[in-house]
Amino acid sequence: MIDISVLELVLKGMTIGFLAAAPTGPSGVLVIQRTLNKGRWKGFLTGLGVSVSDAFYIMVTMMCLSLVLGYLENPAIATTVKLAGCALLLVFGITTVRNNPLAASKEVKVKKDSIWQIMITGFLVAIVNPLVVFFYMGLFAFFSLPVDDFTTAVKMQTYLFVLLGDVCWWLTLSTLINKLRNRFDLRGLWMINRVLGTILIVAAVAWCTTILIKL
Repeated sequence: MIDISVLELVLKGMTIGFLAAAPTGPSGVLVIQRTLNKGRWKGFLTGLGVSVSDAFYIMVTMMCLSLVLGYLENPAIATTVKLAGCALLLVFGITTVRNNPLAASKEVKVKKDSIWQIMITGFLVAIVNPLVVFFYMGLFAFFSLPVDDFTTAVKMQTYLFVLLGDVCWWLTLSTLINKLRNRFDLRGLWMINRVLGTILIVAAVAWCTTILIKL
């Protein structure tokens, strides 16, 4: 079993959850629209609905990693998996840069007011995107969290910290949009996507360069 400090687990887990939730597609647009139209807390509740979907995909990711990472004792396989992780981060970075919230907003409708309806619509918008699993895989590999070598207790902690990071993103987003409601539009969100996407692209290139140098 690999020893890992609680602080490292908290920082890495929450960062993975935060980064995975941050690229803004239809889910993010829905949260922003709800925040602007109905207030901070209804925007946040929509984000919680998205987090329920993410909770499922985080679990799927960790189960897949537990099956795959046991083979990483072979250096060739380990290098291949890391390079695949680089490629996944690069693809998601490029996708995030190119994602246009202005177009996504045309597909998102805000009609319901009850708490459960708000959360359910957030869940339904997010659950139709299973490709997020590959993004989580790339982030787990990038932050070196070998969940197959963790005890059951540490796996559960990792899961909860990743999910907490996800929830923190929606709280941060709804709070920020609420404070900037008079100065914010979807063009600003487009710029956020470009910044986040660029960060992912730079991280992927730097990670890939480091791997290739060590070969």
